[in-house]
Amino acid sequence: TSSSDLSRCWRLRLVVGFASIAIAGSVFRGSSAVGQEAAADRLIRVQREYREKIRPILEQTCGDCHWGENDDAGVNLEPFESIDQLLDSRKLWRKVLTRVSAREMPPEDAEALTDEQHQQVIAWVDDLLNSVDCTNINAGRVTIRRLNRTEYQNTVRDLLGIDYEPAKTFPGDDVGYGFDNIADVLSLPPRLLERYMTAAENIATRAVVDRQHGQFRKRIRGSDFKGSKQSELIYNDRFHMIFSNGGITHALNVPQAGKYRIKVTALATQAGTDATRMGISIYGQPRREVDVPDTREKPAVYSTDLDLAAGQQRLEISLVNDLNVAATAGRPREDRNLYIKSVQLSGPINTEGTFFDRYLKDFPKKASEQSKFVKKLLKSFASRAYRRPVTDRELRRLMSLYQKSSRGEATAIDGIRVCVQAILMSHSFLYKVETPLAQSASAATNAHADPATGPTSKTQLLDDFRLATRLSYFLWSTMPDNELFWIAKAGKLQQPEILTQQVRRMLADPKATALVDNFAAQWLQLPKLSKVRPDPDLFPGVDRSMRQAMATETKLLLKDLIAKDASVLDLLDADYSFINERLATHYGIDSVKGKEFRKVNVADFRRSGIISHASILTLTSNPTRTSPVKRGKWIMENLLGEEPPPPDPDAVPLEDQAELTGTTRERMIQHREDPNCAVCHQVMDELGFALENFDAVGRWREMDEDHPVDARGELPDGTTFDGAAAMQNVIATNMQAKFIRCLTEKMLIYALGRGLEYFDECTIDEIAEHLKTEDHRFSELVTQVVLSKPFREVNPAGPTRLAPAATNNSTSSDPAGR
Repeated sequence: TSSSDLSRCWRLRLVVGFASIAIAGSVFRGSSAVGQEAAADRLIRVQREYREKIRPILEQTCGDCHWGENDDAGVNLEPFESIDQLLDSRKLWRKVLTRVSAREMPPEDAEALTDEQHQQVIAWVDDLLNSVDCTNINAGRVTIRRLNRTEYQNTVRDLLGIDYEPAKTFPGDDVGYGFDNIADVLSLPPRLLERYMTAAENIATRAVVDRQHGQFRKRIRGSDFKGSKQSELIYNDRFHMIFSNGGITHALNVPQAGKYRIKVTALATQAGTDATRMGISIYGQPRREVDVPDTREKPAVYSTDLDLAAGQQRLEISLVNDLNVAATAGRPREDRNLYIKSVQLSGPINTEGTFFDRYLKDFPKKASEQSKFVKKLLKSFASRAYRRPVTDRELRRLMSLYQKSSRGEATAIDGIRVCVQAILMSHSFLYKVETPLAQSASAATNAHADPATGPTSKTQLLDDFRLATRLSYFLWSTMPDNELFWIAKAGKLQQPEILTQQVRRMLADPKATALVDNFAAQWLQLPKLSKVRPDPDLFPGVDRSMRQAMATETKLLLKDLIAKDASVLDLLDADYSFINERLATHYGIDSVKGKEFRKVNVADFRRSGIISHASILTLTSNPTRTSPVKRGKWIMENLLGEEPPPPDPDAVPLEDQAELTGTTRERMIQHREDPNCAVCHQVMDELGFALENFDAVGRWREMDEDHPVDARGELPDGTTFDGAAAMQNVIATNMQAKFIRCLTEKMLIYALGRGLEYFDECTIDEIAEHLKTEDHRFSELVTQVVLSKPFREVNPAGPTRLAPAATNNSTSSDPAGR
């Protein structure tokens, strides 16, 4: 199981300041055998240099805050001795590299590193972080992954044709590394297991439909109805008699919405020239009226169709045209009455959906032929549900369940329905188990084999079905379609040219919008926008609908860039966006009318790229004011892949410092004069200041209260900018490599469903280098992620570290600590 934390785009390779300047030292590349030996020697050298040079420097300059019992910001540099300890703590050393490179550490009030020490520490940490042999990349291992709520809903839709919304009843999915599809956090608590059982029953009931009567049938005796005593009575213990205008009712629990057929067995006494008229209705809906011309001696069945919503309903039968004329001389008494013997409800009718069309359309009527038909049905359906061929043992168990469930009064359809329910509760449906190719053949014969483990610790190709599953849930957040399934069945999906073709085909499919809704939206933290509550007195009109419009704008731009296969860099400086009238009014644009979103050039309105979207600007603000800190932190984490250090526990929040005055910028500058605050804010604030022309809900402004906005910024390396456009240009040019690496890391995390390990740096290097030759096109980024070793392969034994080659010569004096 992957156990390291997210790799946060960590290898900055800085010498001085914040700029991306390459430093000496890189990932070793060469022949595999030579690479193994050279990497082992490198590890020995890394540890020796640490003991002899780096540790004394760190103890001298960092010891007051990060040594022994002192672990400011959660950093303690004292415990490290062996190479194992150093390699296992790469995340901490990444932070050290970031802070020391940017001259943020040691702080101004501490003893400074000399230039020589500064270079030594940076070079050594970079050497440690790059001690990976890229000629033999470890693909890593992913815990078996449960379907999250979105994946479950989409899979049920594509498998059964049922629109089922589990979000209303399922508990929320946990998030890891910024995404809700991370294997290690997708647990299965008892509450969710109960919801799965209920969902499986409801879905199976809706999907497996009786060809003649639908899956829901209910017969109600006339005497079971309730009504007013003034208008009805029980007649002859069999009929419910309605003798004046009024009705009788019966409560129904409708399992699913749809059109239902209601058959009423009734008779009537006639009076006058018109036939007795019966009303049939569901409470709150228009009434259907049916003539009942039959006499008491001739009962008949009267039928009508009604649209019913799911849940509790009330069926009403009424006498519409009562007539009661007393007898007169020469004329007998006339009295219209309605007698209800029974009502039969069935439906939904005309619901020949995905499951029916695919599996039940040719269901045999002869009982002798049904068992063979059902076996074939279950083999096909279970294989699609499990996203791999069902095993003989699994099929035998399903057939046994079918036979037990279709006995007695139960029908064959009832037995199939129970089997579908069981399949939807299977771990093979609820989980994505990533089986190596070498193991898939033996798995079919060994039903007890653990699909999460393998016979060898070596990196192996995923079998084609598991690769198809990984690809489909990456791009579509749902199960493989027929074409992908059949290519996997033919054993051709691992071929790079076919895999590339499938990526291009799937990106062109409408289902690829899932990549925006589920990957990009989480990467940019758009789901958090729904929880943001700007002060309604200061920012009226920024309600739920407006926040939804803000998120829609950002998603539509992303979808457009994917559709055009544009450069991912266009996210930073696109001169157009998609807005409707309400959002246009918010932006001060008066040329857009109507609720529909349309493409609009926004460059003339001082906006470009996603950083200028109201969605990003609002979710990175406080309820009453802008927050340069939040905005700068968002840019660092989501666009540059840099994790700012946590705030010092002794630092006083800005709002609690009453002596601070002036604009937000002026107060922030005063705030960071405190040494406890300076380190955190000298980068975040400068990036955030560039966005000060946008208020807390993303509207343009020239003044901050009574002061002109000052949107200048300067980074530690001396790079300056004035305003959002200039700052975005710095990111798109000077920091382009950081942005590309960060986006690559985010996508790789999402695609793999795990956090990144140190050995994943080789893959990120290769993808980032390849994108340079392809104009950084979005399709190339996705394709290279799919073609990468970690995506196509798996190490059943989990991540392993490259050990020194000379293991036979290990002694107690081995400088590698072995």
